[in-house]
Amino acid sequence: MSEAEANARADEGDDAGGAGPPRAIARPVFMPETFTGIGREWSDWSEQFDLAADVNNWDEPLKLKFMSLLLSGRARDMYSGLSGDAKGNYALLKGAIARCFDTYAASTSNQGGSGYTGAKIGALDSLLLVDSGATLSVIPKQLWLEITKGGAELSGHQGDVSAANGGLMGILGKWQTVCQFDSLALIAEFLVADVPSQDILWGFDFLSKYGVVIDFGKKECRIMGKQFPLIVPADMDTPQTVSVLEDAVIPPLLVFVIVLVPFSD
Repeated sequence: MSEAEANARADEGDDAGGAGPPRAIARPVFMPETFTGIGREWSDWSEQFDLAADVNNWDEPLKLKFMSLLLSGRARDMYSGLSGDAKGNYALLKGAIARCFDTYAASTSNQGGSGYTGAKIGALDSLLLVDSGATLSVIPKQLWLEITKGGAELSGHQGDVSAANGGLMGILGKWQTVCQFDSLALIAEFLVADVPSQDILWGFDFLSKYGVVIDFGKKECRIMGKQFPLIVPADMDTPQTVSVLEDAVIPPLLVFVIVLVPFSD
């Protein structure tokens, strides 16, 4: 994004506030480049951003405004998933984005690794498979019907969702539920898809929201500070996974695939 574009969008944001006359923003002496999260460390870019903020005499509201305007790609995806509290406090915002990138780096440091950890959705005991390839969490329609005993309320979804082979997936809507990891209960949101696969996919949306860290070397998974073991897949049947991308423009990040374990009488 150019300096002129950033200034124009910042001016528009102030005009939209509606309270009093528009705030005059001085032309920046120096404008940092757009940060995508690829090819440069967050710590390096955010340090340069702080230097620019000092030079340009930006107060906290302007820091928040210009930082949000200068994030794109993967960094923008992470920003969009943060809470309103984080987006409204500069120190919290920097810390939250740093944790997102730390989580991403830790989870991708052992490319090609995989492992399983236990979870429960509704009354179904499941295994969570960590693998690469998707950005979104998806549950097949048939499994959703089984878990909800015939269906549940869904919210709308905007945009197309593509599988790894490029074909579009039929999305019925968004479904929110509770996933249980031993004593830890977390709210998760899935896209309900009319697909033949029997795998439940957990995407980077969940990973970044709860700060999940996967360590394939130590065979452990940490969720919100709690540690859970990873099961080596060598002793299990390898499931077929489906990689999912939204609107086909978001770079593939990480996916969690839940493999349902049938109960025995």
